[in-house]
Amino acid sequence: MLKIKRLFLSILVLLCTSLFAGEYDLDAFLGLVRENSKDLKLAEEELKMADARKKEAWATALPKIGAQGDYRRNLLKNLLFAEFNGEIQKIDLTFNNEYSFNASLTQPLFSFQIGNALTAANQYESMTDYIFEASEQGIITFAKKGFYQALLLKKVWDIAALSEQSSKDNYENVKEKYENGLVSEFELLQAEVGWKNKIPQTMEAQRNYDLLIANLKNFAGIPDEQSLILTGNLEIYPAKPEREPTEDVLGIRPDFQAMLWENRLRETGIKAARDGYFPYLDGSFIYTFSSRSNEFQLDNRNNNFILGLSLTIPVYTGGYTGAQVQKARVELEKSKINIDKNKDNITNELTNIFLRLDEAEKRIQSAKGTLSSAEKAFKIAEVSADNGLITQLELKDALLFNDQANLNYYKAVYDYLDAYFDWEKATGRVE
Repeated sequence: MLKIKRLFLSILVLLCTSLFAGEYDLDAFLGLVRENSKDLKLAEEELKMADARKKEAWATALPKIGAQGDYRRNLLKNLLFAEFNGEIQKIDLTFNNEYSFNASLTQPLFSFQIGNALTAANQYESMTDYIFEASEQGIITFAKKGFYQALLLKKVWDIAALSEQSSKDNYENVKEKYENGLVSEFELLQAEVGWKNKIPQTMEAQRNYDLLIANLKNFAGIPDEQSLILTGNLEIYPAKPEREPTEDVLGIRPDFQAMLWENRLRETGIKAARDGYFPYLDGSFIYTFSSRSNEFQLDNRNNNFILGLSLTIPVYTGGYTGAQVQKARVELEKSKINIDKNKDNITNELTNIFLRLDEAEKRIQSAKGTLSSAEKAFKIAEVSADNGLITQLELKDALLFNDQANLNYYKAVYDYLDAYFDWEKATGRVE
């Protein structure tokens, strides 16, 4: 029985592969992607960059403390010439060794730049959080699609291999009948050609599957020498979601929220550029120490504490500040245009996704009916062939119809899942 042989071959392949490779279901595979994905690690580095920018902004508001120490050795003398009682007197002003030490504390007291820098840092952090979430959802969506595409290509390979084996069995059966004079040479050649035509199809199916597995291993950070077998079900799929208004989707979609935060950041950028027109005030507290001696000793010491204020008023910067404001306004306008453009793109994307879901759902229902009829026809053909009522060629045709019906069903399910995963990403609901 051809069906029994096909079932036995499938079980044998499954047992052999399970002995030599680890199996991963969808959750386990996604766990590997989250742990090892280089793209996700790059997105995580952007989060660290946001934290660094926040610390950088706070640094503008916090005091700055510095210290400096100096030592100088005078190799020549510095003389002061002065006239006393009509005579020129020379006074030695130089010591061999000079020591000095300064410590200063500077604190910004008033500046619009500080407030805007802190605001921009917080906005950048919020934007980066949404960018990371969008990146993560995109990576997980890609991983889900790759997972189910691998299941589909494995089905294609399995069906191709079983079809090849069935064609070979059919050829050997026809050959035996030919040797007993029951069939013509034409029927024998026809069976042989049918079998050998299946071989390149099986090789192509295996190559496509192996290439995808290699890409998925690289994506999930799995070493090349480690095998990867994905286990899942292409017969179960989620129910079709309801269409939502675009405005509701925009409220939870992370990449769009990141654009809104970018727009707020651009508005703050205009304020920050205008800060160049306004004065800023700094306060300082300085301690100084100096010593001079012809010996290596701290003699002739001087100490002092200095308290100071520094007010800087920009008067004319050559148009630089105005140019910065203009650039910031251009960036803000580009951000607004980009938001409007993406609203339209998201609306079109959702429409396209639901058209794909509708089409795939209809194909699944149609493929189910076709598959049921093909399976029933194949069972009848098997019984008829065993009783000699139909030829092996007719049995092979029934088998081909059954295999094609299986493939059409699995392809329709995969296309539905592909669209569904895009819907999850488009609505910000990637699990």
